[in-house]
Amino acid sequence: MIEKLNFRQFGSGKDIIILHGLLGSLDNWISVAHKLASNYKVTILDLPNHGKSYHSDLFSYKEIADSLNNFIKDKNILNPTIIGHSMGGKVALQYAELFPDSISKLIIVDVFNKEYDTERFSHIFKAISTISSSKFNSRKDANNLILEIIKSEGERNFILKNLKREGDNFSWQPNVNLLNKSIYEISSKINLKSKIDINTLFIKGQNSNYITDVDINELPNSFSDFNVVEVPNSGHWIHAENPSGFISTIKNFI
Repeated sequence: MIEKLNFRQFGSGKDIIILHGLLGSLDNWISVAHKLASNYKVTILDLPNHGKSYHSDLFSYKEIADSLNNFIKDKNILNPTIIGHSMGGKVALQYAELFPDSISKLIIVDVFNKEYDTERFSHIFKAISTISSSKFNSRKDANNLILEIIKSEGERNFILKNLKREGDNFSWQPNVNLLNKSIYEISSKINLKSKIDINTLFIKGQNSNYITDVDINELPNSFSDFNVVEVPNSGHWIHAENPSGFISTIKNFI
C-alpha cells in the first residue's frame, strides 16, 4: 500500500512543490504559497513523520524521495520546480539524484549537501523531551517549561506548533521519537553518484551559517548549472524573515 502525504494546493500554472524542514509542516509555507499562487500552481505538503502525513519506523532520505515520487505521479504533476528548505532541501537533492528527468528546476533554501553537527539540534530535542515529561494544561504552560532552553520566542513557537490537543491532553503531531533517534541520518550528506545537471538555485540567508563560502566554492564539484543568491536581512528562516526578498528571488529564477 502506498502511504499518503497530506497536502494543499493553490493557484494554477507551472507546478511548484515546496518541502519543509525538520519539525516543520505545510502550515509553515501557506503564506508563501498564497504569494506564489498568482503565477503558479503551488503544492505544499507534510513530509513523512511530520504534520498530518504518515509515520514510519525508519528515517531514510531515499524512502522520503520515493514517497514524494509516488505523490507526484499520483497527482499527475509534470516537471515541477521543487523548493526544499533545510532538511527539505536534502530531500529535494535526493529526489533529483533518483528522478532527474522529473524536475524542471531545483531551489535549495539555506542548506548545503554536507554533514551537519547534530549539536545544532540538541536544544530543540531537549525542549521536546522536557515538554514530553511534564504535566501542563496549555501551550502557554508548555512555553514556560522551555523558556530557559530556547531563548528565541520564534523558535519556541515553531516547536509548540507541533503540539496537538487531544481532549484534556496534548501530543506531538510529528514522530518526535523517530526524528530524535535519527538525527545523525537527518544531518548526513546525500550520496550523489554523479553531478546534478538540473538548473539549481541556492538561496542563502545573509545572517545564516548553514551555507559557508567554502561550501559555495565546492558547488561546481556536484552541480553543472547553479546560482547562489543571498537574501539580505534574513537568517535560516528566510521565507519568514524576509518574505518579499524570498519571493522575488524565486520568481526571478523560475
